[in-house]
Amino acid sequence: RGTFEGLWNDVEFEPFEAGSEAHRRRFLAARSAERGEDGEARILTLFTLRPFGFQEEILDRLGAEREVHGHTRNLVVSATGTGKTVIAAFDYARLVARAGTKPRVLFVAHRREILEQARTTFRHVLGDGSFGELLVDGEAPTRYEHVFASVQSASRALEARVPGDHFRYVVFDECHHLPADSYQRLLRFLSPEILVGLTATPERSDGKSLLPD
Repeated sequence: RGTFEGLWNDVEFEPFEAGSEAHRRRFLAARSAERGEDGEARILTLFTLRPFGFQEEILDRLGAEREVHGHTRNLVVSATGTGKTVIAAFDYARLVARAGTKPRVLFVAHRREILEQARTTFRHVLGDGSFGELLVDGEAPTRYEHVFASVQSASRALEARVPGDHFRYVVFDECHHLPADSYQRLLRFLSPEILVGLTATPERSDGKSLLPD
């Protein structure tokens, strides 16, 4: 009973009037976001996610670097398991809140499972079960708006499909791989408004810089 009362009175919920056309449209839009455009049921969290305190601090520092210092290429260094992808998703969500729309985003990683997990994280944070398309292992997006791509697929496909400034927000996961030729080619091609690198190990044993030559 206590659990029910807590859920019933939570601010995340709002009344639904069956006879209200506005409420019906909001319900259908929410159901579509939860299931995805293909009708497949998505598992999303019931409540709005919020960052932990240390993640909030990182997000605030990212905002300060951009707004105060004009630094729009940012490196997030955080230990494995501390939610670097979650930080990127919340960082993007702040951009969404300011823009009032979902700007084009590209998330780059080197394995499919990482891309799928990252897309799920973004979906949870944004509360949108249909957010994001994969570009990996022969699977290609239809809209190229919110893309989660392997570096191998992205380096081949994007130059032929979109201009370098197509994506406003770009994330490179495990960005200590950036000195590799495949990453460098993609990095030189892209010219986003915001570029975010995620890594737990920014110092490479070969001494190469993470920045382009």
